[in-house]
Amino acid sequence: MADRVVAVDGGYRRYPGAKAASPSDQADVIRKTAEEVGLECVMHIPKTVWAGQVAKRSFMLQMATNGADLKTDWFMAVDADHIWSGTRSKIRSELAGVSPNIDGFHVKMFTPPNPNRDIEISAAGEWHANHAGTWLSPQRIFRSYPTKVERYHWWYSAQKDGKKLWLWGGDRSAKVARMARMRSNFRVEHRCLFREEKQIVRNRMFCEDRVAIVEKTGQEDWV
Repeated sequence: MADRVVAVDGGYRRYPGAKAASPSDQADVIRKTAEEVGLECVMHIPKTVWAGQVAKRSFMLQMATNGADLKTDWFMAVDADHIWSGTRSKIRSELAGVSPNIDGFHVKMFTPPNPNRDIEISAAGEWHANHAGTWLSPQRIFRSYPTKVERYHWWYSAQKDGKKLWLWGGDRSAKVARMARMRSNFRVEHRCLFREEKQIVRNRMFCEDRVAIVEKTGQEDWV
């Protein structure tokens, strides 16, 4: 479906055992896989860990949308535990033919339960536990407006015609983007319940700390 992948490495400051860079073989696999399927690959490996998800995602989205054609280019943020599938030709045809007034798309997303573990072990937080075995239709594909992440890792703001626009989440400070539901055979499988148990424990600590920080400060990346 895509023409380019932007991969941003680096852990978060409050994540237990976080490092600025992953093992080099992981970056090699990303580059090799992108080359095999004909994707341009842009990779950023920081020298220090990120303040949090907001800072990292904001940097990634600014890299992805830099120099984009606002009439034809789209972006989607992909997590390491996402599996995206669909029919390339139909998806690209739908994106090319959509009204210029549409700023993005809702897509189908499923969180499969792990049949080999209880949910209390598999889930890193309440969100993961509550959505096990369910379908959602979140915003996942957006026009490539200049975009950044604010306050929370799922608040995406953009600049459209010189004005602020909320693509995902947000408050009353700006207009909300106009979204459509994708008709093509396209889905996201969110395999967050299949992580290794050691990783789940670390994620749970990170999520609980993030909740406490948000309650105290009203945003995620307070340092």
